[in-house]
Amino acid sequence: MRRSVPGVLAGVIALVAALVVLWPRAVEAEPHLAESGRFRFVLTPASTRSGSNSFDLRITDRSGNAAQGDVTVEPAMPQMGHALAPITATALAPGRYQVPHVDLFMSGQWEITVSLSTERVVIPLLLT
Repeated sequence: MRRSVPGVLAGVIALVAALVVLWPRAVEAEPHLAESGRFRFVLTPASTRSGSNSFDLRITDRSGNAAQGDVTVEPAMPQMGHALAPITATALAPGRYQVPHVDLFMSGQWEITVSLSTERVVIPLLLT
């Protein structure tokens, strides 16, 4: 059986087009905002892919003044029953914190609980 060149070429083009459209891509890592009674928390992940990650945190009071204090982050994936031990964020400057080397080992919906003093917020983070 002999195939025609145009038919094979059309099949290859269709396959490449399907791969381009369906290939999984990381979503742009954008800041995620959450507010508590006293503070605004802005979490920016380094990546939206599963695996080792890091977070930048900016925390201000409702007036925009830099917040200070001990900050902890607790990543969890409740749908799968996964949770990581609380991680203490490193203070870089007033209101600015970093959390390096967070092992978000599975793609899907994570919940990042951020705590400062008695205030806690849960920030959803979808990973591919």
